[in-house]
Amino acid sequence: MPKRGHALSVLWLATALLFAAPDVRAISTDPVLVLTRVVASSGASARVVRLEGTFPSEDLVQFPFAMQILVRETGTGTGYVRYDLSTGVFTGSAPELADGLQFDEAIGFSTQGDPAPDGELVLLARDRIELSLPAAFPDGPAEAVLFTIHEGSPILSNAIAFVIEAAP
Repeated sequence: MPKRGHALSVLWLATALLFAAPDVRAISTDPVLVLTRVVASSGASARVVRLEGTFPSEDLVQFPFAMQILVRETGTGTGYVRYDLSTGVFTGSAPELADGLQFDEAIGFSTQGDPAPDGELVLLARDRIELSLPAAFPDGPAEAVLFTIHEGSPILSNAIAFVIEAAP
């Protein structure tokens, strides 16, 4: 009989833990955002930017993780396209971007822009993201940066400069 009592105790404890446990979501507690390489390619019908690096790709696929990608043209420094992986693609001009996206500007900037239906996330892989640029985004020197607002604080990757060539 002691074995049956022990088994019932274990079953009771497991049931109690199951119902008493708080709702837990397994996402990164400290997301790492690092860009190692950015390359743009231009074709007759699309311009694609390929970003390589380290980012919480598993979280991006499994949960609504609010990572964003900023591609800004650095000729004047104010034109941008912002890819919010949760809500869509936005474009605009922001004078505060003339010196790049700064830590203290990220929260306010994270909701700016007008929808850009012709820009899109093309690929999200473990160590690579590919984006299609909106047609209105200019050719020339550009910069990319990943960012998120995690628990109320901005986290920014390093910025990488690259060049968007004119379509052939």
